[in-house]
Amino acid sequence: MARQRKNLTINKDKLKKTSVVEPTIDAAQNQESVRPINPVVNYPNLGSKGGKGYNVDFTPHYGKGYDDITNRVFYTAKALLKNTDAFTEQTQLNYLSSGFTNFAEYLALFRCATGEDLTQADITPELIEQYLLHLKGSELGYRSQKTTYTFIKSLLVCMKEKGYWSAVGDINLNSDFFPKNPFPKSNKRGFGGQKPLTEHEKRQVVVALKQAIKPIYNKTEPLSGYELTVCLLAVAIQTGINTSPLLNMTTEALSDHPLKDNRKLLTVFKKRGNATQLHNLRKSEELEVVQGIKLDVAYLIEAIIERNAQIRETTDSDLVFTYEITRGGRGTKRGCATSLSKELLLVNINRFVKQYDLKDEDGRTMKLNVSRFRKTFINGIYELSGESLLVAAQQAKHSGTGTLDHYLQAPEQSKRNLGLMGEIRVKELTSDETRSPVGRCKDPKNGDKAPKDGMFCNDLLGCFRCKSFVITGDDLYKLFSFYWAIIRNRDEFGRKDWKRHLKNVLRIVDEEVVPEFAKLGQLQRVAAEKERARTNPHPYWQNLDMLKVTQ
Repeated sequence: MARQRKNLTINKDKLKKTSVVEPTIDAAQNQESVRPINPVVNYPNLGSKGGKGYNVDFTPHYGKGYDDITNRVFYTAKALLKNTDAFTEQTQLNYLSSGFTNFAEYLALFRCATGEDLTQADITPELIEQYLLHLKGSELGYRSQKTTYTFIKSLLVCMKEKGYWSAVGDINLNSDFFPKNPFPKSNKRGFGGQKPLTEHEKRQVVVALKQAIKPIYNKTEPLSGYELTVCLLAVAIQTGINTSPLLNMTTEALSDHPLKDNRKLLTVFKKRGNATQLHNLRKSEELEVVQGIKLDVAYLIEAIIERNAQIRETTDSDLVFTYEITRGGRGTKRGCATSLSKELLLVNINRFVKQYDLKDEDGRTMKLNVSRFRKTFINGIYELSGESLLVAAQQAKHSGTGTLDHYLQAPEQSKRNLGLMGEIRVKELTSDETRSPVGRCKDPKNGDKAPKDGMFCNDLLGCFRCKSFVITGDDLYKLFSFYWAIIRNRDEFGRKDWKRHLKNVLRIVDEEVVPEFAKLGQLQRVAAEKERARTNPHPYWQNLDMLKVTQ
């Protein structure tokens, strides 16, 4: 009988490496026992374009006593990644990098306190309440606390919807689980963020950028990530464009202006609302910024595109700020091409500040970011347009003028045109106000013009433009002591600075404060306190030395 021939057909399925594929497992399984072989979530459209996306590695969270929760978050992230139409990759990344990372730190503390490993059943309303207390006691700002909490809350909701948080049962998380409005008035509190650059700060930054960019023009080899950061800052300070549109600027962004030969059109994409922003750039050497420094932004962008063209080809990327990694790091590999990210931008900006020893007016290390550049740009437009909100809003690409409240800071001239905004009282009506050297303040920490960063407000000149400022009959002696000190010390203070900063205070007292007390039948008292302050001034206002200390 003939021998049966052996079947030599190769089964492709047998050659597959199971470790390569990380499927989304059945949510009903015990997550603690199915720790993934490669606990990494990759976002292909974010971060390193040459390195095939931005990776989030869950490995550091394992072995801390909450593996069950870590697994459930990991597989939720994998499930979300299958549908980026509902949540963008950037949103999903925020859920993990900000939301879960901060929540995991607290889980480690909570696990130490209980002495037992945590599972999904331990995520209770009580745990969330404790986590909120932990957040509010952290060094994060109020709005950052809210953002961090919102991310983890959204992630937990997704975890339930995907079936990886079954312990909560079939309930409405928003009404039956999470606390209602744990961060009240977060849309108003501390919204302003960093202030625009002062003239002193702006001069330093522009000079430093000029020095840093000069050798870049002379280079023929590709630019590094740090050099690209310097170029991005130079573009930002001239255009006022936000960080994300700049980072996502493509090689097609620059085009000829349809009407003017000495300008070019810069088109950048603004993710919010899928809208584009159009910015005009002068294409001549005659471009002058406020500091008188000439900078051809259009040529700079063209130079960046040309220098790093070869690197861009290796990644098939059209992003302008693409470069080659010289030192590997988390989620990146040396020698690969990538593009600037917000995280690297922050690191490089700090390096730039340190390299050029940039200081604020108090001699402290300058806090610098693209947002401050944007606010500086919009304030410059506001001043040059004669304080036109409409023109400033158009240049800022805002549909209305309301949002400019968070950007605009009144220039010196408009400050001098403002009058008293606070209250005037004949007698003390409440004991809640805090005394100040010229009057009283309803809330020196969180009032109208207060810094709202936990520090007490010490802007005495700002009191006259502050809605929280209160003048009572008992404050007239201090107020007029300050009034006479301004008059006596004009030459010593410096006539130019005196006229700019102090002259308007005299006008406010004479034209607004005194008439209000006169309406209340207190003119005799005003005259008596004014004379008393002239002959025997309050100890605080023997001169203006204390005013200089607080500025």
